[in-house]
Amino acid sequence: MFRLAAKYVTISKAASLIGEKAFVLKQWEEDFCDLITIKRDEKNVRLFTGENIEFFQKIKAYKERNLDNETIRQLLQQQSATARTGLNSQDVTELKETLSKITSLIESNQIKSMSQMDERLDRLEKTVVSTVSEKISETAKLQTEIARYEFSDLQDMITSLEVTAEAERESFKEEVLHERELAQRKTDEREERFLAFVREHQNKQERMKQEKSGLGILKQILSFAR
Repeated sequence: MFRLAAKYVTISKAASLIGEKAFVLKQWEEDFCDLITIKRDEKNVRLFTGENIEFFQKIKAYKERNLDNETIRQLLQQQSATARTGLNSQDVTELKETLSKITSLIESNQIKSMSQMDERLDRLEKTVVSTVSEKISETAKLQTEIARYEFSDLQDMITSLEVTAEAERESFKEEVLHERELAQRKTDEREERFLAFVREHQNKQERMKQEKSGLGILKQILSFAR
């Protein structure tokens, strides 16, 4: 747990320790109100504990990995469940009963020799150790499964983002190529229209020359005729 010099700190101090703005912490408090409750004093000022700061640090780390609020909520709930996993009340009762039996055996007048007592104590000790070891093993397995699940979800999310990014890149390339083709087509059409205009203008000039030439010949003929 995150340790503080004082029992509580204000939101400005908490924001400084977490590395975020105060309004961001307020927003996260609202977004994840089902998972955290911030204590307030008589003036309604927020008082942050070390556990609260650690909670917001986890949210910040997940946010920096671009996870959405629902995914972050699931991860925090899983971590909370894992933290609570351990020896339950029934296990504690069983251990207490076992220890009580040990005490009873030590104090019992039925024990006739120290060797017998040592043997029974050894057996009971092995039983207690075995029970605790089994519970620890079960807890470790559960934590491993949760970690594997979280890693699998993150891998799927990363893969999905990579596929989406690749699809968007391909789509962008296609759009660029399409725009280039349209631009080239329009350029070609403008060039063809311009060349057609030039050819038409040249043809008109040529016809005008021919008509002028024909008129000159006709004038000469008329001149000779006179």
